[in-house]
Amino acid sequence: MTAAPLDNPKRPLPPPKPARPSGRWRQRVRGIRGVLSRWRASRWALLAVPTLLVLAMDLSARPAKVQSFGGSARLVYVASCVVSAGLWAGLLGAAARRGGLRRHASHLLLVLVAIIAVGAQVYTFARYHAYMNHRAVLVGTSMLPSIGQQLWSDRGGFARALLPPAVVALFLPLAMRFLRPTRRRRTGLYLDVATVCLLVSLLVSPSRGAEQGTLPDVMYLSAMGQLGRARWNHNETVERLHPGPRTPAPLPQLHATPARKRNVLFVLNESVRAKSSCVAFTPNCTNTPFSNQAAPQRFPLLQMRTVDSTTAISLLVMWSGNAPEVSRDQAHRAPLIWEYAAAAGLDTAYWTSQNMLFGNSGRWLESMHFTRGAHAAELEESPPLETGADDARLVDRVLADVPALKQPFVGVVHLSNTHFPYRIDPGDAPFQPEGEDPSFSHRVEILNRYHDAIYHQDRSIARLIQEVRKLAPDTVIVYASDHGEQMFEKGSHSHTGTLFEPEVHIPAWVDAPPGTLTDAEAKGLTRAKDAPVTSLDLFPTFMDLLGLWDAPEVRPFRREIPGESLLRGGSSPDVPHVMSNCTGLWACAFRNWGAIAGRRKLVATQSDQDWLCFDVVADPEEEHALPKAACADLIPVAETLGRPF
Repeated sequence: MTAAPLDNPKRPLPPPKPARPSGRWRQRVRGIRGVLSRWRASRWALLAVPTLLVLAMDLSARPAKVQSFGGSARLVYVASCVVSAGLWAGLLGAAARRGGLRRHASHLLLVLVAIIAVGAQVYTFARYHAYMNHRAVLVGTSMLPSIGQQLWSDRGGFARALLPPAVVALFLPLAMRFLRPTRRRRTGLYLDVATVCLLVSLLVSPSRGAEQGTLPDVMYLSAMGQLGRARWNHNETVERLHPGPRTPAPLPQLHATPARKRNVLFVLNESVRAKSSCVAFTPNCTNTPFSNQAAPQRFPLLQMRTVDSTTAISLLVMWSGNAPEVSRDQAHRAPLIWEYAAAAGLDTAYWTSQNMLFGNSGRWLESMHFTRGAHAAELEESPPLETGADDARLVDRVLADVPALKQPFVGVVHLSNTHFPYRIDPGDAPFQPEGEDPSFSHRVEILNRYHDAIYHQDRSIARLIQEVRKLAPDTVIVYASDHGEQMFEKGSHSHTGTLFEPEVHIPAWVDAPPGTLTDAEAKGLTRAKDAPVTSLDLFPTFMDLLGLWDAPEVRPFRREIPGESLLRGGSSPDVPHVMSNCTGLWACAFRNWGAIAGRRKLVATQSDQDWLCFDVVADPEEEHALPKAACADLIPVAETLGRPF
């Protein structure tokens, strides 16, 4: 049989396809890809990119801190770099495989870890000048709703912090697949490396190195591991970090012998600093003009400072007189001002717009019985954790309750709206432009919003003063703030992070109607006007006004009360006192310590390499540190709670 010729017309060949043109750019990309795919080092270089970026970020954010690591602390830091490199290389290699479900799962995990372990740390450092570590996370376990609300208030800044690491994690695997995808048989090895490094981050104790002595991504994962361990073991560490239920020491029956007939009303504000308020009467007051006019004859306390900048610690100091460094047991056993008053047969009241879920306040006061009272959840439905219920509604409730109190009485009006994110009325906001973004680039707007909140709230404070004068004319009003507020003067925003002046120098004054003070008491308050006094002196002042300070039955309790009555001039400026936001009652997220004696103040944060000494009267902005020798006698006092440098 003869084969058919190739040119058989019965089976014609198909016409040739036209050549597909290839542009120059396509040829160049193919060429580059071919060269790079043969250069294996390019692949290893991409695997190291995430850790190199995190390391560069850390070195640029805190160069002095990293350079200060020595000995074992330096080894731990280097080890954290190795762990970080293994974690990111493993996730990145697995995300760059040729195909399959594991590639997509690994890629998603890579992006999520980048967001939470890097982006969240970028945001935290920008806000607090310290990274989120295991201490901060343990503090945050009872305040997760608060943290969520804060992030929502600053969602723009939070998104800007999360976006860069998310973008890098999204596109790096694409670049690796462009060069040469991971072979499927090697994907398991990459995942094994990532798993081992993740377990090391989660399980190894962070206390082996220096404070904040690892890369920020490893530090975050370590914090999550410590939190998980505490939860799994039902560890009481989480509870010990916050105020718990009180078991106050029993008080004997007391007999009040005040020098004059008078009620005592303590108006306690939230996060208001002295420089944002008119402490003494000022004809042209702008920030607090209404209370300024309502109490023109008040006794100002121009050099009043708190010994902390945390609400929970301030409440202990102001309501019990105890110093911040007392043990947790002592803090829970110390009687509060209302308990002393009740032991003397006086009516008591506590009105607050604070949300009692915030900082375990509700648990701390759950054993208290007040004659009259109210809290945020009674004033409005679902009040925010930070700003609480409307202070104007609180004042309405106070004025409704005062006539029902038997005089003399002791009451506390605890305000809340000046806490971040600062509750304002847009129709009553003279400081413009204002905004909620607390980042440094919007420091003008957030400061204006803060001042608008103070201005709007001041209307309610003035109304409270004026109406109480009508309802209970013999009422001595003591006004103070629990702490101040920093507006980037020392690098950050908010409070609890430092003991610098914006966070501890507070407005304080006493307004006493004619006839409610003796001449000696008025002279004592006059002497205290320019004297450097502290919040430790407030509780003795309340007790003195009630006629209980000199009661023989109170003397055993006075051993734990270092302050002195402002009616007698306040504490001696030669007596040093501990300052700290890190105590047995409240464990701070970012540690700081100090001591104060008169106008000399010694402070340090966990980021400082040594103590800083200031004369807060001569240098109120704390721009010129004194030689450390000028505060030599304060160093042992400060190191009662702090670290010895």
